[in-house]
Amino acid sequence: MVDREPAPPEFSRIVMADGVGPDGLALDIAATPEESAALAQRFGLEALSGLSAHVALRREGGGKVRLDVTFDADVLQLCVITLEPVASHVSDRFEVVFAPPGEDGDETEVFVDIADEDPPEPLRDGGIDVGEMIAQHLSLQIDPYPRAPDAEGGSWESGGEAEIRRRPFERLRNFGTKV
Repeated sequence: MVDREPAPPEFSRIVMADGVGPDGLALDIAATPEESAALAQRFGLEALSGLSAHVALRREGGGKVRLDVTFDADVLQLCVITLEPVASHVSDRFEVVFAPPGEDGDETEVFVDIADEDPPEPLRDGGIDVGEMIAQHLSLQIDPYPRAPDAEGGSWESGGEAEIRRRPFERLRNFGTKV
C-alpha cells in the first residue's frame, strides 16, 4: 500500500485563529468558476455555480473559535431515472467549534451524547479551512437521488407486493439459464 498525500481542497479559504479578534470576524466568500468545476467533479455533479457564503467567526474561552456559516449554491445533476438535467438550489446554515490540539475531542475514545454539542474540531497549524468546511456541508445537502419533475417509475415492477412476500425468490429461478 502506498501512502499518498491527501489531495488539496478544491475550495480552500484558511483563516488563522489568532486573526479572530475580540469583536469576531465576518467574511463573505465565493467560489471561483475553477473551484466550482472542481467541486462539481468531486461530488459527481454536472455543474455547480453560485457557491457563496457568509462566514462569522468569534472567539470563545480556552482558545476555541466558533465558526457560523450560511451558504447557497446552484447544482445541476442528472435525474436517476431519465438522465435529464435537474437543477436545484442548495442552502444551509451550520456552526462548528474549533479548539487547539490537546483540548476537547483529541482523546482516543470519544463518548457522544446526542443532547450535547459536537466535540470541537482541532485547529490545524493554527488555522481553520472555512472553504473545506463549506464544501463538506454542501455535499451533505445535495440530493443523492435527483428526479426530474416528469420522471415516472423508478421502482422495480413486480407481480405485486403480496406475491413478493409469498415467493421472494421466484424471479431468480430462471436467472443464469440459457437464453
